Amino acid sequence: MRAVFFDIGETLINETRVWSRLADLLEIPHMTLFGVLGALIADRRDHRDLLGIVRPDLDWKDVVERFSNEGRYLPEDLYPDAVPTLKALKKEGYFVGIAGNQPVEREADLFAMNLPADTLATSGGWGLRKPDPAFFRRLIHEAGCSPAEIVYVGDRVDNDIVPVAAAGLVPIHIVRGAWGYIQKDWPDASSHARAQVTSLADVPKILARL
Repeated sequence: MRAVFFDIGETLINETRVWSRLADLLEIPHMTLFGVLGALIADRRDHRDLLGIVRPDLDWKDVVERFSNEGRYLPEDLYPDAVPTLKALKKEGYFVGIAGNQPVEREADLFAMNLPADTLATSGGWGLRKPDPAFFRRLIHEAGCSPAEIVYVGDRVDNDIVPVAAAGLVPIHIVRGAWGYIQKDWPDASSHARAQVTSLADVPKILARL
């Protein structure tokens, strides 16, 4: 393995505060939002269906615009194992990348954190969104090595594991966040992920065995 890419939300970033802010914008209880979100994930539905369920009276585009401006990532949102793992992989000589489905506005938030990575990108910035195969072709281009030499770590089996394997990369599933826990026992998780972890701190050890 020569390169390791990390998804963003619920892989490096704990999105609890941000999702709670969305609940406030929608003027619904936090528990309601999290409950409906979990049900949508379990039913294999798009999480963006949430608005039509809890606030069908609102315009989704207006909510997205407000949330893009107000749902910023802060350094305290980083999972405790995120920066130490990135540093450890850099020290071991891996090309380290960060790329996930996020609006382009989140790039500024992440760059401000001075994360130890060789490249950092969002779907909004690339104009490509997982699970589109083009997203992973761009990722391969950024890494500058063959797909079989690239690991991708993410929490979503549908976005980060199955399409990663289909693109010829090596997927590692991290079990945390709503998607991670709800999808961890899906057949596609065990059949496509090369490993399943609960902490990013386990990633360097797994890479040594691949």
